[in-house]
Amino acid sequence: MRREFKKDLFFIWDECAWKFQNGTGKKNWDQYATHIQGHGTLGSMYLKYKYGVEGDTPSFLHVLPNGLNNLEHPGRGSWGGYFEWAIGPDQETYAYTNHGDMQAYSTCRKLLEHFYPATFNNFAARMDWAAKGEGNRNPFVVVNGEQGINPVHMEPQQGKTVDLDASESFDPDGDQLTYKWWVLPEAGTYPGKVTVTGSNTSIARVNVPSDSAGKTIHVICEVADNGTHNLTSYRRIILKPIK
Repeated sequence: MRREFKKDLFFIWDECAWKFQNGTGKKNWDQYATHIQGHGTLGSMYLKYKYGVEGDTPSFLHVLPNGLNNLEHPGRGSWGGYFEWAIGPDQETYAYTNHGDMQAYSTCRKLLEHFYPATFNNFAARMDWAAKGEGNRNPFVVVNGEQGINPVHMEPQQGKTVDLDASESFDPDGDQLTYKWWVLPEAGTYPGKVTVTGSNTSIARVNVPSDSAGKTIHVICEVADNGTHNLTSYRRIILKPIK
């Protein structure tokens, strides 16, 4: 199917995310025993690991509408990992993949380690909802007045600065919010360093490099609440500098 229908079907060949999820879940089993097992009907059926823990989770995480994931762009990096269009381990067919011989594998691993606390808290919060029909809810991220979960597209001049304002973000439970802004270089096409000031405040400033026209820069805004469990939402800002 990959050989005959590579232009018609969408294939992801993952070797990073499921391995990470299995090993990390087993290593942190006490968290699952405390926050997942016994929580509602689903939790009562959640067995102690036998073949691994949540190895298929990345498939689900890739489709969650959290302001970061994009079904059509697995090369942008998300809760489900990071992939590049390349020949697969079979050395015959192409897919979005991250097998061990690729740089994409280490990029995927780096992102999954960064996102793991947020993905686990999301899982735990969903189990609470399944048990009681109530629990913490994710914050809503508003950047430069734009609501929703779609990326924010901007075309700043190279060599200038861009202000990104998430101060209108809010939490439906009234929880306090914390902010983190960072650049995901693998998702864009600009290869150099991009400086972000105010990266732990609600308003950040991006210094657009003077040689970045015609390239893309992906800035990620993370907004987390202080509820139980802490939940994180995101917004992706895609800069396409011009001269």
